[in-house]
Amino acid sequence: MNTKKVNIKIYSDNDDISAINSGLRQVELESIPIAFTNPKLFSAEEDTILVLQIDSLASGLLAEVALVKKEILNKIIIVIRNNNALLVSTIAKMGLHDIFVFPYEIVKFTSYIKELITNGLYKTSATTRRDDDSIRYNLARIIGSSPKFSRTIDLAKKVSEQSSSNILLLGETGTGKGLFARAIHNYGKNRKDPFVDIVCTAIPENLLESELFGYEAGAFTSARTRKLGLFEIAENGTLFLDEIGDMSLNLQAKLLRAIEKKVIKRLGGIVDIPVNARIISATNKNIEQMIEEGSFRRDLFHRLNVVTIELPPLNERSEDIVSLADHFIEEFNFTFNKSVKKISKELRYFFLGYPWPGNVRELKNVIERAVLLSENGELTLNDFSNLINSVPAVMQFNSSNGEVPENVIRMDLNYGTTDLRKLSKHYALQVLEKVGGNKSQAAKLLGISRPKLDTLVAKKK
Repeated sequence: MNTKKVNIKIYSDNDDISAINSGLRQVELESIPIAFTNPKLFSAEEDTILVLQIDSLASGLLAEVALVKKEILNKIIIVIRNNNALLVSTIAKMGLHDIFVFPYEIVKFTSYIKELITNGLYKTSATTRRDDDSIRYNLARIIGSSPKFSRTIDLAKKVSEQSSSNILLLGETGTGKGLFARAIHNYGKNRKDPFVDIVCTAIPENLLESELFGYEAGAFTSARTRKLGLFEIAENGTLFLDEIGDMSLNLQAKLLRAIEKKVIKRLGGIVDIPVNARIISATNKNIEQMIEEGSFRRDLFHRLNVVTIELPPLNERSEDIVSLADHFIEEFNFTFNKSVKKISKELRYFFLGYPWPGNVRELKNVIERAVLLSENGELTLNDFSNLINSVPAVMQFNSSNGEVPENVIRMDLNYGTTDLRKLSKHYALQVLEKVGGNKSQAAKLLGISRPKLDTLVAKKK
């Protein structure tokens, strides 16, 4: 287990770093200790996260970092206080995009630090560094070779290379819509411009508008300075609107104006501001049904839906399950300094039979837990007992083309002539066929001993 501390260095234009310290204390990660310090002189050692609290454009600290930014590989996080819009936009143009405005984004800051550490994205050594988004989020590196998923990848590549058209991503929760959005951006011609994302359900309705369009000083009581909206920050790049199906009709109308006229108006402002950003939106809802019900604007749908890319659920791309599992094992071996083996045949059969209602996200989460808690370097069915206990005895599936998924056994039986003994034998034989005749594997999946399986399949009809 990895017991090496993750070092975080805090540099600030002033002595008050209490808000940053408070945020870092909320980062609780099992088995990964964190040490954060506040040194006087700036330095960037290997595998160290740098947090900079900048007060103004005249900051000597900002000037120092600007000089060495291209020479160091460390993750640099900027903290700004009191919504200084000019400062934020200037820092973003310097190529420092991990900017958090305190105290409003302290929770977001904490979550981001946790993600960096959990996924090893703070590493700086040449052999382990994984924080380059152009490498990590890339259509060429997304895992999946099943026919349905390969067609999805091909469509995304074609759209990314040939246009900057708006894209609507559809798919169940956990299918990887956020990853796809970043990968599409990184595959396109504007990959060096900003990628800005927002989850529409994560921000209250009254704040979402100001996040998207910004506001002028005095627009409301607490608006002391101007704030740039995400449309402006994403200029020439990509604005990713996740969970677009949860946006109110009032905000949909304003979003439609921004897309159609390519201008926005800040809250409290009177001037139209030109904007130019590709919109990638995503939802797990049935938008066409929402249009019929009147909860989503048809004209906005058509503006967002220049190209639709639908991500198939994991149980419709079973060919990819094993390769994804092996990839996540490798990833968390790196994160937790483990050497867990790739999945065995025993786990392979179980993974192919599990319905994965949480899709790729669920697979990643259970692999992370299993690798973290593993003691002997090998994963077994016992490491996934929570999944085994949650699988219903009977599962239904929908198939428009009549094909039976690989993880489903379909039995058409005459209930008038089939008793439980015949049913048990028939089912056991079907499972045995699914695992290629391996009786030991079949017995484990059926929850019986090998001798009992031999007796069961040998029974006369």
